[in-house]
Amino acid sequence: MTLFFVLLLSLINLGSSVAFQQVISLGAAAMLTSYAICISCMALKRLRGEPLLPSKFSLGRSGLFVNVVSIFFLFFCWIFAFFPTGPDPTVVSMNWACLGYGMVIVFAVVYYAMVGRHVYVGPVEYVRRG
Repeated sequence: MTLFFVLLLSLINLGSSVAFQQVISLGAAAMLTSYAICISCMALKRLRGEPLLPSKFSLGRSGLFVNVVSIFFLFFCWIFAFFPTGPDPTVVSMNWACLGYGMVIVFAVVYYAMVGRHVYVGPVEYVRRG
């Protein structure tokens, strides 16, 4: 199944390099968003003074500083993920990944507000049941 989707995405490049650039840009923005969410959760736990899970590697007292710097860096990169590839873009060469990203976010928020919050049971409930 994965191979099928990879082949379909590879065919986009044959049709239009601009469309392929949109897919790559949208993927990069989505990855940066997921990294920022994870690091923000860690920073929030550090700010609240909550204990972190034990690990083999620890940044110690500088962990919060590293988390904050990385969040700013990811935000900076996230903004540039939506920029066009060259100056003075036309309607065709404009980076429309921000539109796709925004539509997914709006759909996800509306779906969660209407359906998901009534159906979703978090991992804590599964642990309590087990």
